[in-house]
Amino acid sequence: MQPARSTPDTGSRSDDPANPTPLHPDFTIFQELARQSLTNVLDSVRGTKVLVVDPALSPSLSLIAEFSLLKEHGVEKVYHLQPDRVETDCRNILYLSRPQVEHMQWIANHIRTAGQERPDQPHEYSLFLTPRRTLVCDRILEEQGVLGELVMGEYHLDLVPLERDLATLELNDCFKTLLVDQVPTSLFAMGRALMRLQAVYGFFPRIVGKGDAAKQLADMLIRMRRELSVDEPIAAQSSTISQTIDTLVILDRSVDLLSPLCTQLTYEGLIDERFAIRNSLVEVDAHLARPSNPSNPPAAATASAAGSSSSNQGPAASAGTNKKAKVSLNSKDALYAELRDLNFSVVGGWLHRAAKRINDDYQGRHQAKTVTQIRQFIGKLGNIQAEHQSLRLHTYLAEEIYKYTLSAQFNRNLEFEQTLLSGASMSANSPFTDYIEELIGNEAPLTQVLRLLCLQSVTSNGIKRKMYDFWRREIIQTYGYAHLVTLERLARLRLFFPNDSGARSTYPALKKALHLVVDDVDEGEPHDAAFVYSGFAPPMVRLIQCVIRDPVLADQRPASPSQGPGPTSSIPVVNTTGWKGYEDVIHLLPGQAFDCVQTVEDANPYIIQSRLTAKDKPTTVIFFVGGCTFAEIAAIRFLARHNNRRFLIATTHIINGNSLLESIMEND
Repeated sequence: MQPARSTPDTGSRSDDPANPTPLHPDFTIFQELARQSLTNVLDSVRGTKVLVVDPALSPSLSLIAEFSLLKEHGVEKVYHLQPDRVETDCRNILYLSRPQVEHMQWIANHIRTAGQERPDQPHEYSLFLTPRRTLVCDRILEEQGVLGELVMGEYHLDLVPLERDLATLELNDCFKTLLVDQVPTSLFAMGRALMRLQAVYGFFPRIVGKGDAAKQLADMLIRMRRELSVDEPIAAQSSTISQTIDTLVILDRSVDLLSPLCTQLTYEGLIDERFAIRNSLVEVDAHLARPSNPSNPPAAATASAAGSSSSNQGPAASAGTNKKAKVSLNSKDALYAELRDLNFSVVGGWLHRAAKRINDDYQGRHQAKTVTQIRQFIGKLGNIQAEHQSLRLHTYLAEEIYKYTLSAQFNRNLEFEQTLLSGASMSANSPFTDYIEELIGNEAPLTQVLRLLCLQSVTSNGIKRKMYDFWRREIIQTYGYAHLVTLERLARLRLFFPNDSGARSTYPALKKALHLVVDDVDEGEPHDAAFVYSGFAPPMVRLIQCVIRDPVLADQRPASPSQGPGPTSSIPVVNTTGWKGYEDVIHLLPGQAFDCVQTVEDANPYIIQSRLTAKDKPTTVIFFVGGCTFAEIAAIRFLARHNNRRFLIATTHIINGNSLLESIMEND
């Protein structure tokens, strides 16, 4: 094999700071680690260079490094990796890509074409693969005759922080490759990300989880730790059990396929349903991304669209253009931080109060009489203008969502979702069947049709063979024969499948045991995580409540002779004890359940419990294999506020019902 020139591993542990553990764990340190690793990659190519980036990596890179940082490290321009080569006079070309076969073929073609067209102006090529370099990529580049022309390395981009408490690996094809195709390659990236988390905060005292893929990941973590003790015994001996993190909870998406199929009803969740949030960015009319006019303060009634009638005089009406721009949605926007996890039904009131407050701040300029008062107002003006711009953006989003939720189709979808979640069965002559036929007849988006059919199938343990065959024919005839593959994949995942055995569904028992359906939810002042779906509690969140011994869940469970008064009766809130007391519930869900305690040699495995005082908040890490929804994130943050606990939420990617199904669907 023709060897490629190598560079040092830029993702090694040497990137980690010597004493990184803060009092309260969060993900912000990983942004700095990712930036440092990226600059190491850039600096490995001396002089000026152009950077050619895999388009799928571009959003993640934008979260960790701005263009000014790239420029400081010699990058002249950034291009997306495409079949056609980059036309540039710059000598150094640096590729940053996932290890995709197609991408290797493109890069090889770029190198050959440039050599033929411009033999007198040769380029120097570097290729860094993320999350790792593979033998398959090496073999393709060798077969194409360009392996020796490349300096190759790895860029370990794993945890990309979206917020202090939220990070993603942006493995957007993970659900399909891992759970549909049964290809476990993405587990390595997950394992390495969690090992980096342990390198910073110490080993997780306890690893608890549910699901087959989750068990594979837990086993990989334990194996990686053993390998560390062999390869780097000094580092392994100096590692300790975490003093701030009490448990890692790994949850496999296949354990709960109900939640992503349902319509999210938080503000952030509905923005994702309506506009699709990608890497904390959402596309809106371009004028909303421009600074607001300080001479036009907001009226207190600006937010009325989110709670009453919609007007044609809102921000969208004044756009006068079809140009679009992407804006960031994160906690740097204080108003968004307040709104994101609320049920949408109360957002209008919050916007109204915000508009009134900002308007009062603007009016403060009339009370500024002295030079000191004027100077003080000018000092606050920048913040007021930023708040005004934020208000314009969220008023627009709320207006659009409000119109979306008023549509007959949205409300019929929601009605049937709630009926199915309540456990009701749907006969062949039911309004549900008529509605699905209507959607298919009108050629509604296939994802909309499948979300309802899959929800019926999951809650009913499949669909009667006669109706299943009928829906298959209707879908194939309307949407094309390519979707035979889609339907086969859905059946393999037990998302949309026939019930030939007549076996009864376990959903009614699960619904009762985990109290999934909650009546009379107070959406303004919620006391249960079910507010995120207006009465339905995500099963994954209920599992987390089992692990942390949430008294709200324990109060809903009837005491059994073997259990006594309930699993939380004598266990302090700060301690987790795995699945103990909930074994009967866990067996109702698919996949393996596991609970293992990690120890350091001659150390107490429960050392964290002795180091936490009554005033300390323990931190629990939640890792989703196969994606999680914004509604689930909001529910976990709700648990944090009500359980004297911090959560760090890491996920392979963020999903909704549409993106989940699109990842499975066969393209025409």
